[in-house]
Amino acid sequence: MLVEQINASGGILGARVELDIRDESGGPDKMVTLYRQLVEQEGVDAYIGLISSADCLAVAPVAEELGRVLTVFFDCATVQLVDNKMMKRVVFRPAGTTVTDGVALARYVVETMPDIKTVAGLNQDYAYGHDEWNDFKAALLDLKPDVQIVGEFFTPLFTSDYSAQISKIMSLKPDLLHTSFWGPDLVNLIKQGSAMGLFNSVKVAFARGEFGLGYGMPDGQLVEGPNYHAFPNPRFYWINKDFIQKYQASFGEVPTYPAYHMANAVLAVKYAYEVAAAVENVGWPDLNAVVKVLENLAYPTPGGYVVMTPTHNAMCGAVVGQSKGGKLANLRYYVPEETNPPPGVTSADWLKGIA
Repeated sequence: MLVEQINASGGILGARVELDIRDESGGPDKMVTLYRQLVEQEGVDAYIGLISSADCLAVAPVAEELGRVLTVFFDCATVQLVDNKMMKRVVFRPAGTTVTDGVALARYVVETMPDIKTVAGLNQDYAYGHDEWNDFKAALLDLKPDVQIVGEFFTPLFTSDYSAQISKIMSLKPDLLHTSFWGPDLVNLIKQGSAMGLFNSVKVAFARGEFGLGYGMPDGQLVEGPNYHAFPNPRFYWINKDFIQKYQASFGEVPTYPAYHMANAVLAVKYAYEVAAAVENVGWPDLNAVVKVLENLAYPTPGGYVVMTPTHNAMCGAVVGQSKGGKLANLRYYVPEETNPPPGVTSADWLKGIA
């Protein structure tokens, strides 16, 4: 959709954008092989992709080793890319990390549940699930040290039956359950949890859970965006209003955070090339010029302004609210400075002093 709009407006610096869409399935090794094929054999000019943190962790070193094309990860929220300084030259991620999610959600929990005593976690058993839980847990314990962690559960990606975990969690009777489930795992948890009475006895905090609002999420649950279509308010922010209208016309539903993150990535490539061309006063800038610009670029997107940093990761805020009738109520937006360590500071060090 965005590429169609870009091409209709003359492309990027007069060049029409041609998409070569591939399926992200098969695991990290396959993604590395595919990346090499696209760069070394097919000669793509830019690479945008990857939702899996495991895939990004595998592809990033190869992209930096080759150093041939601008490589933009649109999602894969693991903070390891930043803390381990894996995005050195050509790799960028214009979105928040699991720290962004965890800190925003922890702050909202403390603000709305000041008497919380016990917490359990149910997350997917791979880099993203562990990072989401660890970052939320670290943030919550720094903000409220008397909270007790009563259970930690990890399940394989795309598990179909969560009845055993739900039963165990209900027996523990935590005040709050944290989960970062997404996609079919999130839908299955909502359906099975509703059938078993989970939401009647335990409040659930969903990291990146807005997708579940359209699949029967019970009212009163805590949901972190990190993007939510009602923010920035489309009544006053025309870029978001236009994006929502065109997305609904194309797909019949409102956009959720993966759509906003993909928009961030596509627009990062567009603006980086256009600004670099203007700075260098050339028709088409080289990769070094593009990288130099993108390291410190701030640019408008449907979800608000994205501010890149020398770490090659964006400083992003996050939206948290409470589910109500398939939407979010009682929204709270946490600005980037509240949810991200300053560039150059590791997440582990920063999370020790956010209170």
